[in-house]
Amino acid sequence: MGPFYLAAAGFGVVYFAAQAPDTTFLAADPRAAGYGFGMSSGQISLVLLPAIVAAVAGSAVTVPLARRIGYRSALADAFGLVAVSFLALAARHGTVGEIVVIKVLTGLGLGIALSAMPTVIVEAADRSRSGVATALYNDVKTFGGALAGGLMAAVLATSSHDAPTPDSAPAETAYVAVWTLCALCAAAGAGAALLARRVEEADTLPGSSGAPTRRNTEERETSRLPPVQ
Repeated sequence: MGPFYLAAAGFGVVYFAAQAPDTTFLAADPRAAGYGFGMSSGQISLVLLPAIVAAVAGSAVTVPLARRIGYRSALADAFGLVAVSFLALAARHGTVGEIVVIKVLTGLGLGIALSAMPTVIVEAADRSRSGVATALYNDVKTFGGALAGGLMAAVLATSSHDAPTPDSAPAETAYVAVWTLCALCAAAGAGAALLARRVEEADTLPGSSGAPTRRNTEERETSRLPPVQ
């Protein structure tokens, strides 16, 4: 269960910590800060709307995707997509079109991850402790988001071109650092999901050091899904 909770913490970082920096980057005045687009709140909402739609679509396709590759593989792939999208954002954020396309990929990956992760955690936990496992997942996810939110705010606040003041703009490199950190957290989440799957599959092999107390988790999770019509 440990790797899955690590993945949940990484998801909290990616899901919660990047929202405010994305907004402030889009709202930054390019003439004063050297980056950004000087957008209003309404314009920012329109730019980020496709990502929200993509997240809903990702949630909708999670079950069909899990029928074919399993929830753990779907979770790892979703984290991988999020990691690639944040790396792309760190490298290419000079036009609105680039940001929209990249954020759509981020939203799609987050939608799949948000739908798959609770199922993965419940499947991995003992039936008598599924409620505790789900509650702990929510706590770890929220803790990761809160901790990262403070860290991201500190990075942006202390990287301004001049002495930090309420009106000073963060350096562009600070946003790049934030997006890169989100990419690393997402990559760690993908690695944790893959590691947990390998450990559990090893535990089910005949003759392993531990008695096999759980069926192959990938088979179990797909067997509970309704058949494709």
